[in-house]
Amino acid sequence: MPSFSNRLPDKAKHMGFDIVRTPTSGNLVACITSEDLLVVDTHYWNGRTIPCERKTLDAAGEATAGTCEACNAATPFRTHVYVAAFRDKTHDHFIFECTAHAAKAFAEYREKAGTLRGCAFTASRPKQTKNGKVVVETRTANLCHMTLPQPPNLARALCTIWRVPTPDHASMAQGYSSATSEADTLLRGPGVLLQADQLRQQREQLDNAGGTLDTESARRRFLADLVAAGGGNGESKTGATAK
Repeated sequence: MPSFSNRLPDKAKHMGFDIVRTPTSGNLVACITSEDLLVVDTHYWNGRTIPCERKTLDAAGEATAGTCEACNAATPFRTHVYVAAFRDKTHDHFIFECTAHAAKAFAEYREKAGTLRGCAFTASRPKQTKNGKVVVETRTANLCHMTLPQPPNLARALCTIWRVPTPDHASMAQGYSSATSEADTLLRGPGVLLQADQLRQQREQLDNAGGTLDTESARRRFLADLVAAGGGNGESKTGATAK
């Protein structure tokens, strides 16, 4: 049986952030919640925008294609700029995308104010065409009548939208092998064998069924090892053989 109510839930479940671009007609008016810009090179590849994953610099100091599929296919990249923005009238918190040219207004505001948080802006396309030039006008918002939410982690949010690993996850995966090896060395200390070491030694030992080592020689070597270790079954601490 359905449960009906006249009250909204205390806290709505957050469904992530959307990327919003400047509309073809009309204006987009919002206030920036993030402290700074996030600049990313992107490709339009297979019908959607993806980040460019080329290597930053090669031996000659120039960018190379690396593992970027779009770059290897000679697809040009374009620099995009992202900020977190908030519309007070609709309480919509989103990620605003624009070109590097349009973002110059944001860079100028940041240089003067020291931060982008609290920067109100209006974005429009004067020619009212789909890919027309974007013009951004900035001003300082009156925060006495508006409470800005905390900004998201833009890099994480964009990687989620683009369905690619986050930078911290990639670095963690890259360093996992070396970190595990270092941790093993620190934890076990000198002379302590891990299970993998024991198995390796067992594989390297002579096969008892098919080996050529006689039993008496093996017994003597075993007793000698006990003497070197400070005594044990079959040897006294002075090295005399027990009768």
